[in-house]
Amino acid sequence: IMSADLVNFLIKQFRVDTIYHFAAQTHVDNSFGNSLTFTKNNVLGTHTLLECWRCHQEQIKRFIHVSTDEVYGENKEIHGETAEKMNGSGVEFDEAKSMLLPTNPYAASKAAAELMVRAYMHSFKLPAIITRGNNVYGPRQYPEKLIPKFIFRLERKQKLCVHGKGTPRRSYLYVDDAAEAYEKILFAGEVGQVYNVGTKDEISVLEVTKAIIKAYGLDKEEKEWIEFVADRHFNDQRYFISTAKLESLGWKAKVKFQDGIERTMKWYQANRNHWSEESILGALVPHPRRHVDTSALV
Repeated sequence: IMSADLVNFLIKQFRVDTIYHFAAQTHVDNSFGNSLTFTKNNVLGTHTLLECWRCHQEQIKRFIHVSTDEVYGENKEIHGETAEKMNGSGVEFDEAKSMLLPTNPYAASKAAAELMVRAYMHSFKLPAIITRGNNVYGPRQYPEKLIPKFIFRLERKQKLCVHGKGTPRRSYLYVDDAAEAYEKILFAGEVGQVYNVGTKDEISVLEVTKAIIKAYGLDKEEKEWIEFVADRHFNDQRYFISTAKLESLGWKAKVKFQDGIERTMKWYQANRNHWSEESILGALVPHPRRHVDTSALV
């Protein structure tokens, strides 16, 4: 997405009428050691796509920008439980007007990209929709993410490295449910709106760890498979989002967490050679960091 020439060629060649912008650097741990690359790809990359839209705005009728619930930060009182109570009492809650309070370099880059999209909506009448999703998991996910990483480690008889005490709580949406949500937004979403994509079911990182151990039938030896390691520089305790607006379009999550874990585990067991050993070793360490020569980004 950094190559405007390539993007413009593809838009013209394939007569693209919708841009669904998923492309991003997404791993929070890596953003602590390689934050400039996150700014380059997530902010400048998004800006490049927006400029490409300007070149083809008569052809492209919709721009859907995929963001993250992490742009909200820890302020659950704005976008979580209070939002549910407000909706239930008849008071309208508007994600599009909520405050963005990112707390790590990854989240900050996604918030900056969102602001660029909003600027184009106001300045150039970009027909955009923004989504903010919680954690997605399932088959084919790159092993730098928590769930596939722990599956890979158990497959190698390695302990599961839990940051801190494993207390941060997250919502995990199975990939099939996520795909249906993004499809629903594509065809039924309203331009100018922001849709939270996720599930109300929350689980701590430690509980996720135990669920994966259980899926392997190792729950009686649970303590032997868990290793507590140093926490991140900063680790938000909770991102709870209201999905009421998305559900009003007719979408609802279907796959229960433990069922999704078992489906995911079976896929990785059946596709052990999907990635080469060399390509994933760096992702399986407790604290992955990808440092770069910052002079190359100037």
